[in-house]
Amino acid sequence: MDHSQISLWKQQVRKEAKQVRRYLHANQQKIAAQKLRRFASDLIELFNCSIVGGFHPIFSEIDVVPLMRVLADKQCQLCLPVTPNKPGELSFRSYIPGQKLETGPLNTWHPDASSRQLAPGLILLPLLAFDARCNRLGYGGGYYDRTIKKFRESQVYVKVVGVAYSGQQVDKVPTNSTDEPMDGVLTPAGIMLR
Repeated sequence: MDHSQISLWKQQVRKEAKQVRRYLHANQQKIAAQKLRRFASDLIELFNCSIVGGFHPIFSEIDVVPLMRVLADKQCQLCLPVTPNKPGELSFRSYIPGQKLETGPLNTWHPDASSRQLAPGLILLPLLAFDARCNRLGYGGGYYDRTIKKFRESQVYVKVVGVAYSGQQVDKVPTNSTDEPMDGVLTPAGIMLR
């Protein structure tokens, strides 16, 4: 399958995945956020991480803020991604739950420039769809893929775990050479590893 066919396939899957996620979010938002909290110790143990990059949910993304609070209680240093104004790589700034955030491009939220830059050992990231091979379908901007590729090429130790509703799993996520696979997926049902 050539690049243009994969792009069209991605557009179709993305459109369907947005509808599915909106439905799941409307019906499972609060219970899902609470269930994710149970896996904080498992994340720390599995990925041996002390610095965790999370995300502040937008649109119908699953709410990881309660999970991040538990990680902070377990002595993890948290950080949030800063989306650049032009397509590029994300940077990460230290974050304390409850801290005031700034609005970034694409409706994202991040700590202001007075927060320290950090290199996370574990990145929790949002997604539209995932499959059993831990492939991820995002919004199509490539921010996370470029960032993960940079970390991996520079041999910085980082693990990548998508966080989603269980119902966001699909049979196969369309991928091309620029897509970086995840190391696992966390849903309210548990952690799936690649």
